Amino acid sequence: MYKKENYNKGKNGEEMAKNFLLKKGFELIEMNYENVIGEIDLIMIDKDWLVFVEVKLKVGDKFGNPEEMINKRKLSQIKRVAESYLVLENKIAKKFMKYRIDAVCIVLNEDQTVKTINYYDNLY
Repeated sequence: MYKKENYNKGKNGEEMAKNFLLKKGFELIEMNYENVIGEIDLIMIDKDWLVFVEVKLKVGDKFGNPEEMINKRKLSQIKRVAESYLVLENKIAKKFMKYRIDAVCIVLNEDQTVKTINYYDNLY
């Protein structure tokens, strides 16, 4: 039950992050890209950047904030998946001269309304 609840919470967070970034003028390429190395929540376009987005969501702030879940190891993993994406999906990748890793961190209130959405660009 807990895993399914976590999965649904994650999907909800990704949908919120996607809509947040679309309002900022980003374009969506793909959600939940997966390959043998790992997964990237959102792949988007921001002007001439290809952007790999990590989404973290927490309900309440009793157990720390979502930013704390994005450590060096996590960023390194995202970078490996992003670089493999650039090789495997080279038709898309060669349209962009540069890429970056961004994060959207969301905290929900207990009633599931949004408390905060923080956006961080160019983490790596």
